[in-house]
Amino acid sequence: MKIMSEENPSPTQQLYERIAGYWTTQVIGTVARLGIADLLAVGARDSDSLAAELGVHPDALFRLMRGGITAGLFHSIADRTFALTPMGEGLRAGVPGSLREAAIIQSDASHWRPWGYLPEAIRTGKSTTKTALGGDIWEHFARHPEEATHFAQAMGNLSALAAGELPQLIDFSSFARVADIGGSHGMLLSHVLRAQPSCRGILFDLPHVVEGAKAQLEAQGLSGRVDVVAGSFFEPQVPAAEAYLLKHILHDWDDAASTTILRQLHAAAPAGARLYVLEMVIPDNRNPDPSHLLDLNMLVLADGRERTRDEFHALLGATGWKVERILPTRSGSSIIEAVKA
Repeated sequence: MKIMSEENPSPTQQLYERIAGYWTTQVIGTVARLGIADLLAVGARDSDSLAAELGVHPDALFRLMRGGITAGLFHSIADRTFALTPMGEGLRAGVPGSLREAAIIQSDASHWRPWGYLPEAIRTGKSTTKTALGGDIWEHFARHPEEATHFAQAMGNLSALAAGELPQLIDFSSFARVADIGGSHGMLLSHVLRAQPSCRGILFDLPHVVEGAKAQLEAQGLSGRVDVVAGSFFEPQVPAAEAYLLKHILHDWDDAASTTILRQLHAAAPAGARLYVLEMVIPDNRNPDPSHLLDLNMLVLADGRERTRDEFHALLGATGWKVERILPTRSGSSIIEAVKA
């Protein structure tokens, strides 16, 4: 079976490309792990010299990079010599829009093993992480701190895609305190605070998560404006604030757990407080959409789900939050703005 060998591949060939899609995921993830994009940032390199620098097998690296051509990461400019494509630039570390950490975590055991049990998830309607990993995804990360670090950094990178738009679309100047609930290392909150110098921030997450955020807030010169609070959003520990950010939290949980989270926020919030939920919204149509696959990912990994516009209205309304508007962003997520009813 030839893959992507014809200008107009047949439906059978296209299907086979999709069947073998996990090959591409692992190619991209391995290129990201090895840091090849950063080594090519200054110009084209031959694979043998790269192999010597990386301490890997030269022929195997050549074959990986040749596979990277098909994956869209490199183009060949001479025999065994490769340069980055614009897509490959996205695997560089620390550049705007970097997806290096996302490539690493998506190709890691924490993600690909549970997907191997997708038939079980469809039969039971439950996450497969206990079967695949011996516990839920958070327990797995607790046992594998290196994967947990990549996950947190990947979430930070993905936050950056939406973070730049949030303060452009929402005026936070009237809020004394903005609380980022489950905010990881504070990427989203940092963008809001830089755009609105009058605001103070509250970063709320589990103890081991917020501990890792302190150095990043210090490096950005924001530690003096952010109260770092450790706790669980399932308990009455949520701090009071005039505005709350909730990015990619609700899709981790089923409706029962999401209801608990939203009620804890509602109980802590003063009258008139506003809630900004950043989530992908499943469109109310039958056309192909990336949210359909992300929805399956949340089922497999976390018993979570993506939701439609009507489902968000119902979920928030049942917990005392009135949805006022839903704003799409270029990042693919939407901003669901609600007020405490």
